[in-house]
Amino acid sequence: MAQLAALPEGAGYSASSGQATASVMRGKGDTLIITSTCDSLARQVISLTEELTRIRNETGEEVEEPPPQVVHEPTGWQWFQIWIGRLAVATLILIVIKRRLKRT
Repeated sequence: MAQLAALPEGAGYSASSGQATASVMRGKGDTLIITSTCDSLARQVISLTEELTRIRNETGEEVEEPPPQVVHEPTGWQWFQIWIGRLAVATLILIVIKRRLKRT
């Protein structure tokens, strides 16, 4: 750590072992940038990414979203029937109230 702290900004160390490579660079201030690569891991990541893409494409074709439900507004005749029904209920309630008040 003392050697890394003594490095100027932008300098670093690098080491390789077989297909694996690791490097440590000194960034601004107390920042250390550590990167590593391994050919076998890179191949595995590429392989898994391709498989994930293939599976996503296959499942995307099978799953279809149902069409949105269309909500229809009442027609003019239906609105007429609705309002006549409301007026009939209101009139019936007024008649019942009037008859109750006459009894007492």
